[in-house]
Amino acid sequence: MSARRLFLAGAIGLTLWLGATFVWHVTWRQGLSLPVILFLDQDFPLLLGSLLLLALAAPFAEGKGIRLPRPTARIIVPLILLMGLAAWAGHYALFQNYAISRDEEVARFAAAYMREGMFARPIPVEWEPYRRAIMPEFFSPFGAADYWTAAYLPVNSAIQALFWQLGDPNLAGPVLLMAGLLALWRVALRLMPDRPDAVWVTVLLGCSSSQLWITAMTPYAMTGHFALNMIWLALVLRGGVLGHGSAGVVALVAAGLHQWHFPPLFIAPFILWMLLARRWTVAAFHALTLVAIVIVWAKLWPEFLLHALGAPADVRPSAGVADKVGSLFQRLGDRWQPLVNLSRYIAWNDILMVPLTVLGMAAMRWRTMIRGQEIALPLALGCFAGCMLALAQGYGWGFRYAHGFIGPFCLLAGLGWARFRPQDALRPLVIGLCITALGSVFLVWRTHAFVAPYAASHRLIDSSQADVVLVDPRGGLYVTDLVRGRNGVPGKPMVMNLGMLTLDQVDELCKSYVVELFDRAEFRPLGVPLARWNLSRMDTLRAHMKEEGCDKPVQPPLPETFEDALNAADNAM
Repeated sequence: MSARRLFLAGAIGLTLWLGATFVWHVTWRQGLSLPVILFLDQDFPLLLGSLLLLALAAPFAEGKGIRLPRPTARIIVPLILLMGLAAWAGHYALFQNYAISRDEEVARFAAAYMREGMFARPIPVEWEPYRRAIMPEFFSPFGAADYWTAAYLPVNSAIQALFWQLGDPNLAGPVLLMAGLLALWRVALRLMPDRPDAVWVTVLLGCSSSQLWITAMTPYAMTGHFALNMIWLALVLRGGVLGHGSAGVVALVAAGLHQWHFPPLFIAPFILWMLLARRWTVAAFHALTLVAIVIVWAKLWPEFLLHALGAPADVRPSAGVADKVGSLFQRLGDRWQPLVNLSRYIAWNDILMVPLTVLGMAAMRWRTMIRGQEIALPLALGCFAGCMLALAQGYGWGFRYAHGFIGPFCLLAGLGWARFRPQDALRPLVIGLCITALGSVFLVWRTHAFVAPYAASHRLIDSSQADVVLVDPRGGLYVTDLVRGRNGVPGKPMVMNLGMLTLDQVDELCKSYVVELFDRAEFRPLGVPLARWNLSRMDTLRAHMKEEGCDKPVQPPLPETFEDALNAADNAM
């Protein structure tokens, strides 16, 4: 296939998808959810510009471009190391050492108590009546009257706790990113040993993925899913008792990252591939691995929590297999948004990833496929499954529920390149990388602009000298996510969601502690996006607090030196 046709077909097809997304979610206003807000702010302008550049570059796309050396370890390893270092630095430069979403905060919260050698954090007796205002959501129901425990499975937090012991929990994501990219490279070498250019295509599509790079700056478990999926595939392709046995262990660990159903979605198509190839023993082993995943993480882990922490409290337990499957189908019914979520996925990955992936699917030969001789089959089925589960995700840089399938997308793209493109004609890849790099700069800017107000709000709350800070979330988009401790540990100030307190509880807090209030008067000037909603009960609480003189706003601490005073005044003197 000529590069010109590839560019034009990609530009036309993706433009039609983008137009359908805009019409459905914006013109017809099918709910202005957070993903749609982020789509309008980040993805829509990026894709519009990128697709225009792709179409304009089509007449110049054919040709050799540059000549790359063979993708040996001497070249690939330093490249991947640079990616990891950039992700680690980005956590501090781009995210300002702040995890914006409740999902990330809960993962870090669990890492903090695991670092201290605990499975849960005991709730201090004085704070038990306020436990839900301090931990508003994503908590485990087991022993919830006496313990704060993350609702997610423990492996992602355990990995962060390990790196915390080594010096910095924020190294976990970058190290997992590097492990996943190395495994992706090894798989590409095994699948395309005679096409080093196709290996380069695979690796560079992964390295140019803004979704991979930026998500690795966060505590999200999705970087772990990408890494362990690729390591599992590399081990399976290695074969032998050691390869398949190690892959089974990796699958079991991956299922405990945060939700156990993600690895089975990735593994099941490969079991079908093994069955088509009549590899009965290997297929049976990996099928038993899936059974072990359900037994360990859906049965034994909840039983362990029940035994260690006590009976469920506050909310209904929902850790069983039936609960998980029922929840999935319910969300498919009312939170399935493929247009906006997959548009975000396209925007946050290399602009050529989807067009080349389509080529990889077209490269499959049906006769060899039904005999289990086409690795593209399980790769394609996995990508299809990941994209079809396009559930509303809230926050996310790209579409994180399909994060574990970025590797298969890149591999399919490499296979498509090897089948339809002449060797070493790399000009279209170079053009795609240039367009993607421009888009990445834009995404970095918009991500920083979105995160900065929340990070500044958290710093302001954290600087308070009060015993308690009450967050009134009205007027701000997802301001309740600011209810958190310091480095995953609740403490002074104890931050609470005002909307989850009763009038008597507010009275008791105001009587017993120094209380400060954080509301739109503080977070709006910092740039937190506006959200219009009202709650009459909150109005009553605020009016009562005003009468009692318990509505002092959060104030930053007084400067300790004259130089600090000048800096606080922005050198106004």
